[in-house]
Amino acid sequence: MRVLITGATGFVGMNLMPMLEDKCPEAEILLLCRNMAKAKNLFPYKNCKICQSEDWDAARKFQPEVVLHLASLSTSRNDAEIIPELIHSNIMYGVQLLDALKEDTELRLFVNTGSFAEYRYGSESINDAYLYAATKSAFRSFAEYYSQLGGYKFVNVIPYTIYGGKPTIKRLMDYILESMDAQSPVDMTLGEQILDFTHVDDLCDFYIHLISHQNELYQVKNGGNFHVGTGVGTSIRHLATLMEQVYGKPCHINWGGRPYRDRDTMYAVAPIAKNMALLNWKAKISLKEGIEKMKNQI
Repeated sequence: MRVLITGATGFVGMNLMPMLEDKCPEAEILLLCRNMAKAKNLFPYKNCKICQSEDWDAARKFQPEVVLHLASLSTSRNDAEIIPELIHSNIMYGVQLLDALKEDTELRLFVNTGSFAEYRYGSESINDAYLYAATKSAFRSFAEYYSQLGGYKFVNVIPYTIYGGKPTIKRLMDYILESMDAQSPVDMTLGEQILDFTHVDDLCDFYIHLISHQNELYQVKNGGNFHVGTGVGTSIRHLATLMEQVYGKPCHINWGGRPYRDRDTMYAVAPIAKNMALLNWKAKISLKEGIEKMKNQI
């Protein structure tokens, strides 16, 4: 199986690659990366070829059977200055990739990575919370068009609130951890958001399960969604309590010290029935177990 991956040096990709190498050692892999030196240092695998992110000739010659499109610019910014970068990273780059592969007769599956922020009011319909989410939603139309043109299956993986593994940037749990040793309380919102905290190992396992069970995808409509999470919602305040229990230290947080973001997502829990019914897949790591994994890897 030939697998092309974009965004391998990002948070999900860095955690996915070792698992993919372990569980699918027969796979031939092509990585399209901005930072080739970083990728070569991270992934010294014999079955892995690394090229520049826009080396479309290499992508065409590779003739992938599966594409995992992870590359994305994720940002909370909505200002005018970020628009060109968002459009290029989240729309134009993906369209250029799709166009480069439009004559690939070997391509069977294109897996796009979306965001739960595309579903502000629940998973039934798209209602983008942020400009970032709007660019992710916009890309779907192009992916649908090219998949019909090429005759391959296109699906969307929608990760929920991912944590753990090899970190790349500070995330919510990092700020909670820092508050435990802070001299003064850290300002946070009231913490009423109910989110589906999903360990990155579970998300990576889902990607591998998906490409290993492609026959089951014939039952899924083109452009169909797989919402990947635990199916369990936890408030940020309760998350802090769980982290106190695991780490054995109190958090120093000024709840309500910061306002909620405009159009903040107050409830985002993955509907997981489809994953279980069609793919027989379910997240394995509970939130408490995931926090314990974080503590033990420090």
